[in-house]
Amino acid sequence: MALVAWSLLGTGERCGVNIRLVSPSSTLATYWESLRSGDENSAAECLVDGFRALPQAGELWFLPPTARLELFEFRSLPVSSGRVMVTYEVRYLPEGTGDVQRFRTGNELIRERGEWRILRALGEAGMPEWKPVRRTVDS
Repeated sequence: MALVAWSLLGTGERCGVNIRLVSPSSTLATYWESLRSGDENSAAECLVDGFRALPQAGELWFLPPTARLELFEFRSLPVSSGRVMVTYEVRYLPEGTGDVQRFRTGNELIRERGEWRILRALGEAGMPEWKPVRRTVDS
């Protein structure tokens, strides 16, 4: 009996944690970089609701084509074990401009099996004020 029990050890599914989702800040950085680069699979991995929570075709999405995007000034508030609210600043450089734009936003994240995932945006912080990028028009 002991031999059978011993032979079954280690035959289950391996527990693998995605290193891009090991902390709230790394999850948010992965999510925003995925949006910047248009990688919807990677962005969906960062969300509790996966693809259902991503912007759908025809929805307004404010982020223009962006050369660089970085997150700063993280402030977190633990709500309970495995649940945190985070506010931060997003700074991005729209393609074809030299002006870095910024806005503050926030998300609630939860920990599932060692990985942090975005549950929802915090109130109005999820959508910044619209700032159109001025571009030259061909004549």
